Order: sequence, then structure tokens, then C-alpha cells
Amino acid sequence: NKKPIRCKWIFKKKTGPDGNVCSYKARLAAHGYAQKFGVEYDETFSPVVRFESVRAVLALAAKHNLQLHHMDVATAFLNGELSEEIYLTQPEGFVSEGNENLVCKLSKSLYGLKQSPKCWNTALDGHLKQLGFKQSKNDACIYTRVSNKGLCIIAVCVDDIIIASDCLDEINEVKSCLSAKYKMKDLGKLSYFLGVSVMQTKNEVFLEQCAYTKALLSRFGMDNANSVATPVDVNADLVTTSDEVEKCDKDLYQSAVGSLLYLSTRTRPDITFAVNNVLLS
Repeated sequence: NKKPIRCKWIFKKKTGPDGNVCSYKARLAAHGYAQKFGVEYDETFSPVVRFESVRAVLALAAKHNLQLHHMDVATAFLNGELSEEIYLTQPEGFVSEGNENLVCKLSKSLYGLKQSPKCWNTALDGHLKQLGFKQSKNDACIYTRVSNKGLCIIAVCVDDIIIASDCLDEINEVKSCLSAKYKMKDLGKLSYFLGVSVMQTKNEVFLEQCAYTKALLSRFGMDNANSVATPVDVNADLVTTSDEVEKCDKDLYQSAVGSLLYLSTRTRPDITFAVNNVLLS
């Protein structure tokens, strides 16, 4: 007596470090909002790596001269195993002629389902532990393994995986084991992760968000503004807007502050004080 969940196609453009479109994606997503708790899903929590942990891994790579490599899991959520019985309507463009009344029974998780992130995380966690990796107690998305080849650290953010090791053979072995289990895309040396460009030299790792910053300035009409040596005037006092002064767009203001806050927590700690000033005003 279960009702099938509807689905739809989602089309998305993926941009690279320079802000240009590098690929086009089409994904079939289920209408997860129609799922009933306790019937079609239960637990949904899935850990996500903290950027502080990623920064710590990069710091270790700089100090110990570890090599940093990057892999991407193709259609990661489709690898999760479902424990619930879920039915899906036939996708648009793939309806079986003469059998329009039939539905699909899912055996794997699908984008849009509430439990999909947890299903994928559980599957990957189990596989990494089978390979001998130990999960960090401080961040559930950081894994380490020590072998006769050396130390290997893995940072997982949904379908993006950073592999850090002082031995290239160790990195290649991990890549082979992951590729044997899942459909992986080897992106080579780490250059772009979570919207941050990464450049590694001997004992140094540089992070920058040049493309994001330029897009941010352009979005809020500041791309022609003059640059200054300091991010804030220490003598300026922010006061509440009076009724005589034209008030700004609240949503636009909050969007600008949120974008700057994201930038300050990633690669621009020098603007943190200035952003906090406008955040509290």
C-alpha cells in the first residue's frame, strides 16, 4: 500500500578554480520531502569534514612534505545500500511504453532521499576500515593508516577525497583499492577542494579563492572599487540606520555578510574582524 515517490531531473553546471564551467551534470533526484519518517527513512545524519580538519591535514603535508592527491567519487550516493523498501515513479524520458502504471523498486540509495548521505557514508566508512584505516575520534571524516610504506591520511567530504602520504606507492595503492570498489575520477595532485584553490611546493601549501572573491565583488557591484592596505577603518563606528536615511536591502546585506564570512573562515582570516563588525551591526 506504499505510494511511489516522484522524481525529477536536475541539471547543473560545475565550475573549476578559474570560475569557468568545466562540466555539465544531470542527476535524477527523488522528492525526498514526500518520505514518511519511520516507514521510508529513519536515521539521516551523515558527518561532513570540518574545514579546520582539512587545514590541519594541509599543515601536516607542509611540515612533513606529504604528497597531496585528490579523487572524486562519481555518483557517490548511488553506492549506498537501502534497508527500507522504497518505490519510485518512472523517470521522465524513460517511461516504459505500455507499462506507464508500473513503478521502480529501489535497491540502492538515490539523490534526494533523506537517508542517502548516511547510506553513502556508511558504505565508504566500512570500505576504508576494511583497508586498514582508522577513523579519527576528533573528526569522523578523517582516516589514518600506518603501514611499512609510511603514513597515509584521508579526508572525506561527501564525494571528494583528499589522500596525503609521504609515499607515492601508498597513494597509488589506495587509489587502486577505491577504484576497484567504486567508480572514481583520479584528479591527480590536489589543486581545488571545497571551493579553495591549493598550490603545494616543498614544505609549503598555499590556499586562495581568487575566482570566488572576484565573483563576489562583481555580484555586489564592487569590482571597480579601489583596494586598500587594511580591511577596516579602526576609527569608524557603525551605528543603527535612522529613519531619514534610506535603508538597504536586508536580504542583499545578509547575503553579502554571509559570503564574506565564508571567505574569512576559509582563506582570508585577515578580514575576520571587519566581517564580525558588520555581522554584529
